[in-house]
Amino acid sequence: MAPTLLDLTRKKYADQAKWFLNGFWKEGAKEEAETIWATWQKFVELDSKKKEGNELDEFWSHKFLETQGETLSVVDLRKKMTTIDQDFNKKMALLEYLLFKYSKGVKECCESPQDDNQKEIEEAQRKLQAVTDALAEVTAALERQTAALEEQKKAENSAREALQASTRAAIKAKGDATAAQKAESEAKLQLMNQKKAEEVVRAAEAELKAAVDALHSEEETYRKQIVDLETKSNDPSASTVQKSKASNELAQLKAKDSLPLQKAKITQTAALKKVEKERKASEAVTASAKASHDAAEAAARTAEASQHQAEEAAAAAERTAKAAAAERVKAEEETKKVEAAAKETEERMAEALAYLEAQKSKSGVAHGSIWWMERELKEAQKYLPKKKQTLL
Repeated sequence: MAPTLLDLTRKKYADQAKWFLNGFWKEGAKEEAETIWATWQKFVELDSKKKEGNELDEFWSHKFLETQGETLSVVDLRKKMTTIDQDFNKKMALLEYLLFKYSKGVKECCESPQDDNQKEIEEAQRKLQAVTDALAEVTAALERQTAALEEQKKAENSAREALQASTRAAIKAKGDATAAQKAESEAKLQLMNQKKAEEVVRAAEAELKAAVDALHSEEETYRKQIVDLETKSNDPSASTVQKSKASNELAQLKAKDSLPLQKAKITQTAALKKVEKERKASEAVTASAKASHDAAEAAARTAEASQHQAEEAAAAAERTAKAAAAERVKAEEETKKVEAAAKETEERMAEALAYLEAQKSKSGVAHGSIWWMERELKEAQKYLPKKKQTLL
């Protein structure tokens, strides 16, 4: 029993279009297939239900007719809708519009041949839809995984470069620390030698000072003896013998040559001043050597700390590089899995296409439905990578 127009307009837009194409394929629908496809797209675009819709209300029907270059008043629209709206529900189905546009009758539409391999067509549609969806999904997954792998490779390269830079920095820091330690050792040795030299000067100074002190003591003793003898020789209470003895001793003491003592005093005093000057200069050199040593010691500690930090950074960079390499290996393995899934899906696509070709070669084929499937595949391939589009 043939379906009624109401039965047909309750179908989704795509099924209405396919019914029209099947029924009037040989009566001109074949040549209008692309136009009918574009009309279906416009209905879907305007309907809030999109592909699940089946008819437009009066407002959206008016909008649709405007897109077709028919700007109508409300009165004109309702007159035209009276002609288009075959079931008089004030709504316009896609099939109703096609019947109006191509001047086809309701009865001939409802009774139009849909051919006898509808089950096979539906099976082909199911297979192709499933495999198209799967191919789109696995292709998107492959693109994401490929991009992820590239990012992982970049991360690994960056980690490797960071490791190389950190290793170079650690080697340099170690060299700097070695040089600083050597400089510290040299400064320490120089300070030790300078302290020894200073000790020698100090010892010489002490020795000269003792000699000068001895000369001063000898001179003081000489003066004291003279004073004592002069006092005794002039003492009114002393006897003549005592005074005479004191006078003789005084004369003998004064007769002694004091020039060597004075000369020795002058010489030793001059030598002491010289060595004191040398000692002060030596102390200044020692202070400078100590400052150099302290600076070298501080530099060595800083260099050691820098070396430690650089080695820690290099170790961390090495761990990061190893982790990045491991992640890259995992990404490669995952990419291989997705590639295998994509290849399997492509094989399923080839099988589905072969099945469709087999149905096309049979008699009683629903040409409109097959054309519609092929057109959907053509539309779907826009969203696949170029190398995958040849499959459809």
